Amino acid sequence: MVKINFERVKIYTGVAHKEFFITNIKESFADVIYKHGSGIKAHALAFKIFNSNGETDYTDEEICLIRFAAENYCTPNCMDAIMELLDSGKESNDNK
Repeated sequence: MVKINFERVKIYTGVAHKEFFITNIKESFADVIYKHGSGIKAHALAFKIFNSNGETDYTDEEICLIRFAAENYCTPNCMDAIMELLDSGKESNDNK
């Protein structure tokens, strides 16, 4: 399990990662999965993200779907932000 908060995501404004803004991407990222995913698991994940409040636990299987959607359907700065979320969620989980 990895905890992710899609309501507070650091989006970099340049490739050097010097400047960024914090934003809520839960609806827009849920839409990516809803539009490009396939099957009931993608459908359930899209709604789980959309309806989430703060930090939410995601299974390894959900993480794989999130990673796939980010790598294949997001802009590079959004993809980097999601990968950072996945890595930081994994690190905090490893420290338990």
